[in-house]
Amino acid sequence: MTATSTTAPFSYLIIGSGRVARHLGHYLHLENLNFESWDRSQDPHALARKVAKATHVLLAISDSALEGFYRQRLAGHEVTVIHFSGALHFDDMISAHPLMTFGPELYDLEFYRKIHFILTGASSLQEILPGLKNPFSILPAEKKSLYHAYCVAGGNFVSLLMGEMLKGLSDLNIPPQAGATYLEKVFTNTMNNPQGALTGPLVRKDATTVQKNLHALEGKPLKPIYEAFVKTYWPEYPGK
Repeated sequence: MTATSTTAPFSYLIIGSGRVARHLGHYLHLENLNFESWDRSQDPHALARKVAKATHVLLAISDSALEGFYRQRLAGHEVTVIHFSGALHFDDMISAHPLMTFGPELYDLEFYRKIHFILTGASSLQEILPGLKNPFSILPAEKKSLYHAYCVAGGNFVSLLMGEMLKGLSDLNIPPQAGATYLEKVFTNTMNNPQGALTGPLVRKDATTVQKNLHALEGKPLKPIYEAFVKTYWPEYPGK
């Protein structure tokens, strides 16, 4: 693998058909950058032809398939290969993890340009993704697992918790907008003051309320999660 000079013409090949691949393709389209795409539903013989025409291959497939696909289909080609795993590192590929969640709906150009990329194996975004001017940070390979764990906790886990709350409120016939207004303010307060935004019975050390909460959650999936937060934030909690 060799990096392609950013002063030369470049052409992208996006490999994959999931959400990251779709969003990458849409972003490149909005930036009027030249790219092709390939996924497993297409003729396998077309892949070699497309790789031969590309200067940069964007490997947007599952983490578990990255190394095998590279070894079998891309090793030896004179292209820059970039993958987008937040947790994994491979010596023969560059990592450019977008610090963003990608839903089913595509975003607009202004938003795509704000996405922060976390790079491992490169010194600048322009070096590996010419034509894009997103902000970026450099992360050592040995820190990737920790970085990704933080992302999962703050993104995926928060989404799961919010979903549980909204479903629970709905079961109690409380309108979704009421919960949404609450969660929006929680997010705003947390962003404005990460260390001081927490409220509720854990902050107040209100053992009676915590115990009532846990009793009400008996038999529900949320109970052990609540207990884990109590144990982490309030290890001296006197309840059982």
